[in-house]
Amino acid sequence: MLSAFILVSCQKEVSYETPVNGGGGGGAGNNSYFIQAKVNGTTKTFNFNNAAIITDLGGGVKSLSLVGNASSNASSLEGINLAINFMAISPKTGTYTEDYSGTDYVTAAVYNPNSTTVVYGAGLIASSVSPLNITITKLDNTVVSGTFKGAFYKLDISSGNPSSTEYLNFTDGSFNLPVR
Repeated sequence: MLSAFILVSCQKEVSYETPVNGGGGGGAGNNSYFIQAKVNGTTKTFNFNNAAIITDLGGGVKSLSLVGNASSNASSLEGINLAINFMAISPKTGTYTEDYSGTDYVTAAVYNPNSTTVVYGAGLIASSVSPLNITITKLDNTVVSGTFKGAFYKLDISSGNPSSTEYLNFTDGSFNLPVR
């Protein structure tokens, strides 16, 4: 699970594309493409530089990353990345959980609250108070939509050690993202 988290936390794609005819994604903030959730009860929206990215990692493994930034400001690090690594199955609609004991997939996520020293991650703690749960309700060549929730635990970047008690609770999460 740690390797999946490292893959998620290291992936940062920045693009400042302008949507055509009011479309979404790219560098523009808009209401049609987004990731949104309540973080400890406060609504956060990530509707800049957002996308669903499917990557073939070789050996039959595919990764689906759902990414978004909270601001168009290039110096802001606040953003989220939800990921599912599919080991034995292709990306498809369904529910994927952090506490799944099989070998078909692994879920992980990282939230950067605009910090160079701390991030919050899901998929790190064996006994999470709220295991990450990602439900994909729509997946085609243009859009990925669904919901998510879970506890994201504090991780000190310099030590690499996750807290087992300090976390942010993500609830009522939803996403609608363009496929890139």
